[in-house]
Amino acid sequence: MDKRIRRPAEQSLAGVQLTTFFGRSRELVEVCQRLNAGDRVVTLTGSPGVGKTRLASELLVHMNEHYEASVFIRLAELGVHADMVDAEQRICNLLIAALRISHHQPNADPTDVLIEHVRDRRVLIVLDNCEQVLDAVAELVNRIITETVMVQVIATSRPYLDVQGEHRVHLGPLSTPAEGADRAAAERSDAVQLLADRAAAVGRPLTEQDDWQAIVDLVRWSSGIPLVLELIAAQFGRGRAPAVVLDRLQGGASLKYGPGARGIPKHHLALDIAITESWDLCSPQQQRVWARLTVFSGGFTLDAAEEVCADELIDRGEILETLDHLVRHSIIEGASPDGRYRQHTFLREYGRRSLSKAGELNDVSERHCRWIAGLARQAAEQWFGPEEVRWLDLVNAESRNIAAAVAWCSDKGLNERGLAIMVDVLLTRAPFFFATEVQVCRRVEEQLREGPVVASEVRISALAMAGWVWIALGEQSRGKTLLDECVRLACEAGKDDAPAVQLVEGTYEALALGQRSGFAKLAAASAGFRAAGADGPAFMADLFHAMTAGLLGPAEEADRMSQRCLSEARRRGAEWAVTWAEWTRGLPACSEPVTDNPEPLRRQIALGDLWGPGWWVERKAWELAKDGDYVGAARAIGGSDSLQARHGVHYNGLASFKPHRGRAKAEIALVLGPVESTAAYLEGSLLTDEQIVALAFGDTDPAAEPTLNERQWAIVRLVAQGLKNQQIAKTVRFSVRTVETELTTIYGLLGVAGRRELAEWYRARSAPTGVPTAPVGPRRRG
Repeated sequence: MDKRIRRPAEQSLAGVQLTTFFGRSRELVEVCQRLNAGDRVVTLTGSPGVGKTRLASELLVHMNEHYEASVFIRLAELGVHADMVDAEQRICNLLIAALRISHHQPNADPTDVLIEHVRDRRVLIVLDNCEQVLDAVAELVNRIITETVMVQVIATSRPYLDVQGEHRVHLGPLSTPAEGADRAAAERSDAVQLLADRAAAVGRPLTEQDDWQAIVDLVRWSSGIPLVLELIAAQFGRGRAPAVVLDRLQGGASLKYGPGARGIPKHHLALDIAITESWDLCSPQQQRVWARLTVFSGGFTLDAAEEVCADELIDRGEILETLDHLVRHSIIEGASPDGRYRQHTFLREYGRRSLSKAGELNDVSERHCRWIAGLARQAAEQWFGPEEVRWLDLVNAESRNIAAAVAWCSDKGLNERGLAIMVDVLLTRAPFFFATEVQVCRRVEEQLREGPVVASEVRISALAMAGWVWIALGEQSRGKTLLDECVRLACEAGKDDAPAVQLVEGTYEALALGQRSGFAKLAAASAGFRAAGADGPAFMADLFHAMTAGLLGPAEEADRMSQRCLSEARRRGAEWAVTWAEWTRGLPACSEPVTDNPEPLRRQIALGDLWGPGWWVERKAWELAKDGDYVGAARAIGGSDSLQARHGVHYNGLASFKPHRGRAKAEIALVLGPVESTAAYLEGSLLTDEQIVALAFGDTDPAAEPTLNERQWAIVRLVAQGLKNQQIAKTVRFSVRTVETELTTIYGLLGVAGRRELAEWYRARSAPTGVPTAPVGPRRRG
């Protein structure tokens, strides 16, 4: 028998690249390295349309020359076969034909024939779209790798094969622009670059005149999934404006190629076709769970899924196993290190339509809202203690679910219920910790405008909490408007001495107006909260009492309240609360300000506090001016202003802050003069977050991080200019492979996630002078 394998005279259609390859250089390098290292099976997994087939075809082109033969077998057209043996034999026949294996016996078993002919040969087999014949593929691949020596297999599949020796590479979405990004920022993301490329290919290039907000919203809706982006581009090619496509998405049902499209795989002709394949591979129970999970927004934990999805039809004990199935089939993303599962928008909306058709949307949404309300109430009651940071992280992690629950309350006319959830969120202090207080307060104001104006306890509390936050942010006018309405309704209800009302009144008088009369109201608020068992809000009243006393005096009041806060926070084991109590000990009115201990700030940074560092830098500026370091003081003030602008706060304009800042600025101007002081302020404002915080540590010249070499700088600069790897390679006269390898090294060195973050990092360092400084990885927020 002739055992020769004939190399095909023409490369498979998979090797003919009809579209530009985007955003997968890291995965491409990883799989090539795996194959070169001898891995026998690499399975590319991911959700429908994520680009598994496209990456596999690119791999075939890159690796083809290393093999005696390589083939690309499309399995999508086989359909679902109940008979695994029949499916396995059909796949073997496709492989035998593609490899042009000749001189085998007609009645021989196809699997035996295939293995006999490739047993000692170096062959690369690509099996595309394995999910519908998964068992047959897994059985065949297992025989191939155990009975041959050098055959390697690349499989693309929504679920993995689960064979011994398999290495799984999960494809995530392409990078997408931030919400509200402008055109320049949007075009730096891989997803927008792919959309622009495909739009140009259909004769509808994106231009400056397009509605870029609609384009950004479309790309964000796509979750960065290439198939979705290509279908959106197809809509552009049919003459539809971005805003029209966005408005007519219909949950993705409208995304399809037009009649007569050629060369498009059947399962890619429409988004719903691609998703329906995954839906049909699920059992009715799995479909029901998939649909119910769509009430979550921004991900969910196992506990949350069990709480919301289980009922008389689905036992709580079945949820985990069902999630495992949905993860394996790439319908949801597996639990990340923070324990959260996630869904792509288009898969979520498909399931949500099914949930609505089943008549379950209202009931499951009610359970979701009830779960969120319980979580927020528990967090508000229990955060002041040893698990403080866990509660903060939990409330922040569920911020999108909180918004979804509140929106559902609004839709159902349950305004007070939504307000109660938002009041509890504010009571946890999580919005301060994660610098989201502006967005949260705006949401509360929207709820207040929608509901009837009644003197209810919930409405009074919502007005008080939102007003208190705006005042603390330096938005005195906005806070005062809410305060006045709060007091009016409280008087109407006979609750003008309620602790929440006393808190906002005392904060306004002491912090915003700089009047010591506010101390008594803050003390009354503390006593009232404590009597009601609300120890967390009581501590916040004491903290603002200590803060304003430390700014306004007298020293005895500042010392007493600062020590009280510190003792109580330590007694309760609330680490973040301790750092803020420590901050009040260094305020100017204290008899002996503690200003030389940076450890509390270090703890805040380690905990992830995004709000506190700005207050420490502001206080540091006053201290530096007092000590005669006027350049350092000016830089710190510039840095404080910059941090405040980034967070949307203006506490340096509060009456209690003004005297201390004004005194520092007067001394700076007197000693340095207008030119030098302005330059120092500007220098501070242009520092990175890390460098500004370094000022509060007393490091006026923050140490530089490791630098890039000349070749790496050249690549980074070209990435920032929007060039693709092929263009960069041509410009700097390196191979594309070298550029890809260097980029992988650069990502690791700087701690950036991809091209968009790398470009932002470069521009942030080159903006002031046009010449970038030493590299520092971007700060992770939220």
